[in-house]
Amino acid sequence: MRDPQLEASMRRLAAQVAAMETPQSVEAAVMAEFDRVHRRRPGRALAFCGALAASLLAGLLLLAPAPKHAAPVESQSFYPIPYTAPLEPYERVLVVQEQVPATELIAAGFHLPVAGADGMVRADVMVSQDGRPRAIRPVVFNGPDRSDQ
Repeated sequence: MRDPQLEASMRRLAAQVAAMETPQSVEAAVMAEFDRVHRRRPGRALAFCGALAASLLAGLLLLAPAPKHAAPVESQSFYPIPYTAPLEPYERVLVVQEQVPATELIAAGFHLPVAGADGMVRADVMVSQDGRPRAIRPVVFNGPDRSDQ
């Protein structure tokens, strides 16, 4: 619904406002008040950016997958001795290097690639805190003992 009388009044008002000049003092006062209210505080912005960057970095560190390190060969190659109780998680172990007769290893169920069963095998033996051997890692099978080299 259009009212021609209202439209004419609005045009006259717009023309009068456009013809008026705002005094410089009023314009300067309005702009000064605007600047005072909307003044930027660089310290706050800098602190906000720093906090945002720190939280993003913390989030990335917490969510990033941990690098997968291959276990050392030493921890991968121990063979449990058959018919022994498994180690408890709280048990301490000691690893000692010994000359083990091949016949004892064969009797315990190990398959050794040796020509004669009368040889000695240099091996790391994992001994539990009660003094019983629990696992073995052969170092040399029926070969020259390299401990002197």
